Amino acid sequence: MKLRNLIQLIVLLNLVENTLYSKNTISIGVASSYNNSNINFYNNFFPQNIRTNTISNYNFSFLTEIKNSKNTGIRIEVSKLRRGWSENSNSQLISNEFEFLNLPVMMTTYFGEKNFKFNFSLGPYAEFQIKNNLNDLKSLFPDYEFFFNDKRDNSFGYGIKASGGFSIDFDKSSFLFLVSYLYNFDNLIDVEQKTNLIPDISNLRTLSFSLVYLFNFTKNEI
Repeated sequence: MKLRNLIQLIVLLNLVENTLYSKNTISIGVASSYNNSNINFYNNFFPQNIRTNTISNYNFSFLTEIKNSKNTGIRIEVSKLRRGWSENSNSQLISNEFEFLNLPVMMTTYFGEKNFKFNFSLGPYAEFQIKNNLNDLKSLFPDYEFFFNDKRDNSFGYGIKASGGFSIDFDKSSFLFLVSYLYNFDNLIDVEQKTNLIPDISNLRTLSFSLVYLFNFTKNEI
């Protein structure tokens, strides 16, 4: 039964490849982004919102697109993304920063004139925490109670990314101007026992403004 399911899956993948991929335009490129990141802290057990502030930074991404003749397809991105939030403590600003390897896989579509098109993309992402600045913060603020705990909390996250904007197309390349929003479905902080000291909801969210350069070629040109 498992062998039969595997054969059916292989046939289905080959069918998709033959109907879509054979007519595709393939693009590879880079993106430069300005990001505003924050976190949604909330405590359901002891209802209260915990106020945080946005942190801002820049990052670069690598991406590829595979589009069919109707300008619809898949976009895959790989980026080293810094996310986090800041807090005020006794008039001092504490910036909690986390670096992630972020991997979105999105359905994307273009529509419009020949050289100017609108673009919308939507899809899930996974991310893996590379490092954070918790040890530095603890040495600077030894008496402050930090929510995040390296040994207890999550180093893997997932969520959804939506983006929209427009592209300007040339002979073999395109420039895209995009606005994107990333929202984590899982909690950064893995609460073992509900208390009034640690929020049980902790979803990262990021708003990005990106300039993208894509080099375009067809399958026959590979």
